Amino acid sequence: MTRHDRAASSLIVQDLHAWYGASHVLQGVDLNVQPGEIVALLGRNGAGRSTTARAMMGMVQARGQMLWRGEQWLGRRTVDIARAGIGYVPESRDVFPTLTVLQNLALGVRRGAASSAWTLADTWRRFPQLERRAHTPAHALSGGEQQMLSLSRTLMGDPALLIVDEPTEGLAPMLVDQVAHCLEALRDRGRSVLLIEQRLDIALQISSRLYVLGHGKIAFEGSPDALRLDAAVRRDWIEL
Repeated sequence: MTRHDRAASSLIVQDLHAWYGASHVLQGVDLNVQPGEIVALLGRNGAGRSTTARAMMGMVQARGQMLWRGEQWLGRRTVDIARAGIGYVPESRDVFPTLTVLQNLALGVRRGAASSAWTLADTWRRFPQLERRAHTPAHALSGGEQQMLSLSRTLMGDPALLIVDEPTEGLAPMLVDQVAHCLEALRDRGRSVLLIEQRLDIALQISSRLYVLGHGKIAFEGSPDALRLDAAVRRDWIEL
């Protein structure tokens, strides 16, 4: 991939502001994600992490810039952003409860796509629990299985960039490892991941760069090693 191609495939967010009604939640967030990179967005509850994802996906009132493949996408319809190759896994999971695992996964396939880099076989290999429950309605799955299903359904659309919000929340350690390995597999295939997390250990383990949000602004940007050494940032903006 040439330097020009990398720039065209990058996600660049600049001066992002977002509101819920009169509440000014994001106050000038800057971040970027390069191809084949896992970038973590950390911070305490209420810092604006999920709002950042929702603003990028056109789900809340926002202004600023979100450049993806050289085009401005901020403020466009959520469905158009998804069709442009940006996948979103919300914290709420949002599976279709009356549909089976297989039916949920089928809904994630992008229409008109000739092929996908992420297949049903990939899902079964990464999450064998889902294969065993392929014909089970989603409402009968455990919370961890629903999280795996939500993630896998988004991956069936073959996004070039995945925004995933709190994928390890409430999961048992074994399932946390499965999710981490899944995100690393995406990275190894040249996909990009913006990982919104509260768990510092997972973010430090799989991310190449990290941002820390505090009061709607970026309080830290750097490598995992830099954050490990910055006790003040961890104390003031991450640790409870």
